[in-house]
Amino acid sequence: MVNILKKKSSFKIKTKLRNKDVRGSILSICDIPCKNVSIINCNKNTIRSNHYHKKDYHIMHVVKGEIDYFFKTINGKKINYIKVKKNDLIFTPPMEIHATYFPKNTILIVSSKNPRDKETYEKDTVRVNFVNKQNVKKMIKDARKKN
Repeated sequence: MVNILKKKSSFKIKTKLRNKDVRGSILSICDIPCKNVSIINCNKNTIRSNHYHKKDYHIMHVVKGEIDYFFKTINGKKINYIKVKKNDLIFTPPMEIHATYFPKNTILIVSSKNPRDKETYEKDTVRVNFVNKQNVKKMIKDARKKN
């Protein structure tokens, strides 16, 4: 397996079915060090993120719904886009601006390197105005043209 912690850009992670038998199955969603696992409920037509982390990273697993995921380097102009669907995993490295738009009600499991207490989170997070209600539809349209 490629060491995902060396990656400098967001990408989808191939899921790993660890075991399957008559009792059911086990799907691994996080094989990297983490200090927090959160379940995040996201309402339809909302935007989250619009920030980057200085040192934190996370893996997002879509349990229900989907994400229009935008990301770019801090000083870069090129906006990257990934459509993240149910059961997809996506890795977000530190020092990368990212934003999420939820076209439908969505539930995520997010595994993060850092604890999620307010003080730790705020100290590591830099907020930016990247995706907003005024530009999100155009950004999705432009991204789909490129893909």
